[in-house]
Amino acid sequence: MIETIELPELVLIGILVECPWQELSREVPAAWRRLFEAETGAQAFLEASLSVENGVYRELVGYLAARRTDVPEGMIKIALPAGRYLRLIHDGPLAGIADGFGELLGHARMAGLKATDLKLDFGYLPGLPDGRHELHVGLAAQPLRLSG
Repeated sequence: MIETIELPELVLIGILVECPWQELSREVPAAWRRLFEAETGAQAFLEASLSVENGVYRELVGYLAARRTDVPEGMIKIALPAGRYLRLIHDGPLAGIADGFGELLGHARMAGLKATDLKLDFGYLPGLPDGRHELHVGLAAQPLRLSG
C-alpha cells in the first residue's frame, strides 16, 4: 500500500557515489563494502538517490545520524530538509526494489503529484540480505490553493 507521509529533517552520513548510470552497478556495491568495513557503530543503513544532473547520478550509501555526529574519514554528512514523501514497504529480494520505486513514481503521476529525484531506501544490513525495505520518493512542495 502506498501512502503519503511527512518526514522530519534527516541527517545522513555515508559514502557519496557520483557516476553515470552504467557505472552504478559497480560503484554502489563497492561503496557498500567500504561502508560495512568502516567502524561507524551504525546498525541500520540506507541508500539515498540524491539527484541526476547531466547524466551523473549522485547516490549516498550510509546511515541516519544525529546532527552533531562526527563524520568518519572518507564520508560526508548531508542534511535533508523535512518533507513529504510517498512510501511503500518492499518485502523480498533486493532486485525487486527498482520495481517498487517504479510503482511509487507511477502512483505519483496518476495522482497528479510531482515527484522529485530524491529517493530513500531504508532497510539495508551488512551483507546486503533480502528483506524488508521502506522505499520513499520525495514530493515537490505544492503551492497553496485558495478557495473562494
